[in-house]
Amino acid sequence: MAERLFGASIKRREDPRFIIGKGTYVDDVRVPGTTYAAFVRSPHAHARISRIEASAAKKLKGVLAVYTGKDLVAGGMKPIPTGWLIANMKIPAHYPLAVDRARYMGDAVAVVIAESPYVARDAAELVEVDYEPLPAVADPAKALERGAPAVHDEAPDNVCFRWQLGDKAATDKAFSGATKVVKQSFRNHRLIPNAIEPRSALASANPGTGEVTLWVTSQNPHVHRLIMAAFVLGLPEHKLRVISPDVGGGFGSKIFIYPEECVVTWASRTLSRPVKWTAERRESFLADAHGRDHYSDAEMALSADGRILGLRVKTRRISTARCSRAPTRHPQSTSK
Repeated sequence: MAERLFGASIKRREDPRFIIGKGTYVDDVRVPGTTYAAFVRSPHAHARISRIEASAAKKLKGVLAVYTGKDLVAGGMKPIPTGWLIANMKIPAHYPLAVDRARYMGDAVAVVIAESPYVARDAAELVEVDYEPLPAVADPAKALERGAPAVHDEAPDNVCFRWQLGDKAATDKAFSGATKVVKQSFRNHRLIPNAIEPRSALASANPGTGEVTLWVTSQNPHVHRLIMAAFVLGLPEHKLRVISPDVGGGFGSKIFIYPEECVVTWASRTLSRPVKWTAERRESFLADAHGRDHYSDAEMALSADGRILGLRVKTRRISTARCSRAPTRHPQSTSK
């Protein structure tokens, strides 16, 4: 058996149904009575939300509801928690819909629920939002400069956390005794995810039992259920069933708990109707978690015969997981 596997080109068993169009993705799932969500997103990188006027959108035939961030908070929605905690981390409240300020271009400030996706999108364009643009900064290095605009009040210096790994004293000693020190600065540029299948979510609540089924493009459905139920929706975990069918690409971008799936689940429970949302491609570029964007300064300490005595790296990166978006700084040091 081993001889037939090692070094051989093995065909994937799951591929045939995909290449003939027989896969089942979230947007393929059909539930009777499904309604559709469309999000109103901020065109500003940083802006105070002064007013949201949705009367024209609500009058459009087929529109069932328009919700804002304040509506969700009043309805019991809690902030999305940070998934990976570090000591002394500053954690601003991250509600699924912005409540007072939009903090990135594409930040959702309202959602329209309608009988068809086309009506929902048309109605979303009728929602009027008065923004007060605020100073913004997109460069992680500039965000750390004195006087840079603060993304969150909880982090006035735009630093979410500082984290260190290694033996600083030993590393400093290695560098002080080194024959040669080599330095280099690197930029690991930002990446925008572009999966074949955009993110999608379909929530169907059963008003009789209080149970909710959520189909979602998730790489981690078990964590989705835990965090959404216990921390965001205030729902007993056994009342929420999360199904992740075929997922057309993720590469890490579909591992997070996103605002949209929280909103459609809350809306389904509120309206007692299934609610579906599927991102458009441009919407994905705006709202999916980006990656990388590291600024690193690296130093290597060497002996006279070329042995590596120590390595010291300081990295500044902008957090893009939509959980805590303030830039972060990771000084790392090690020696050997």
